[in-house]
Amino acid sequence: MREFLTYKSGKFFFNEKVSQIDSLLVRATVLHETIVDLPILPELAAQIQPDIMYSSISGTAAIEGNAITGEDVKKIAEGKEAPGYTKKDQQEIKNLIQAYKLLEKPFVLTEESIRALHAVITADIPHKNNLPGNYRNGAVYVGDTAHGGVYTPPKILDDVQNLMHVFVEWINIIEVSAFIRAILAHYYFCVIHPFWDGNGRTGRLIEAMILQSANIKYVPRELSNYYYRNVDEYYNSFSRSLKLKSDPTPFVKFCLEASVASLTSIKDKIIFSIRKFTLRDYYRFAKQNNLLTYRQFELLYLLLDNPISFSIRDLQETRPFSLLYGKITPQTTRRDLKKLVATKYLIPGEDGKYLLNYGVLG
Repeated sequence: MREFLTYKSGKFFFNEKVSQIDSLLVRATVLHETIVDLPILPELAAQIQPDIMYSSISGTAAIEGNAITGEDVKKIAEGKEAPGYTKKDQQEIKNLIQAYKLLEKPFVLTEESIRALHAVITADIPHKNNLPGNYRNGAVYVGDTAHGGVYTPPKILDDVQNLMHVFVEWINIIEVSAFIRAILAHYYFCVIHPFWDGNGRTGRLIEAMILQSANIKYVPRELSNYYYRNVDEYYNSFSRSLKLKSDPTPFVKFCLEASVASLTSIKDKIIFSIRKFTLRDYYRFAKQNNLLTYRQFELLYLLLDNPISFSIRDLQETRPFSLLYGKITPQTTRRDLKKLVATKYLIPGEDGKYLLNYGVLG
């Protein structure tokens, strides 16, 4: 633990010793190692990166009150119009898109890199006091009574400068896992709150960059979605840690839970993609060996790309399925479905509907 005495704000503690997180850290580590060992198909890799980025930008912006959707973030990233948002909101998104591109570059946490990141995040955004990349000299207030109370970070420039110097020096030498380092960097940066505006967005990007630099892929972008979905606990865990003064455990525990949830989601997406790829090969094998008719084979292929529950009527009236069954009698359609259920390619659902059985191979 590092202790530092400020001029105006008393003692300040940087503590890497956290408790009650061993099992969470083990789960996060094992999940990460599992994902690293999984083969990621090119089509999934091409889809997962931008999709996660758009939703992550939406999440981190929404935490600060900019309620933009992932779809509209994508429009802005593609240079299209996203009506319904203020000029300030759209500029925030443009800045975050530029900041997220920095995740692809090597990152070393220094005061200079933090200032540069903040300058990108807050560029061209009007604010009474904020100068992009420049520390503040004055009081700010963090939080509210609904989330554990209001916190006043160090107020004067000398304290902010000294704390940022100690913070960067400390975070780079502590011997902890990349997950813990990233979370502690996120937490203590936000405790210092060195800028007038953009501290939350900058803190979450610092966390993401440390994880990305440790070759922990996808998770850095996914975390902001979890924080937004659980925004009350995000703020409450921060407040609980502040009240413990030298113990950041509540916030670290919450962020580790976010890492585990994000890793689990990513693992499931990758495994689902592998399962779909395997099923395509299995369907081809079944067709070649006359275990499936051409029409049954085509139906299963369509369902892989259109994962919905469906009825006989849907097959006959709804595209693209009606291209196969629109001119087929209901009796023949029922025979196809009966066979596919008996051979476990399909699962009968509720209300006379059917589902593709992704677990047909076990």
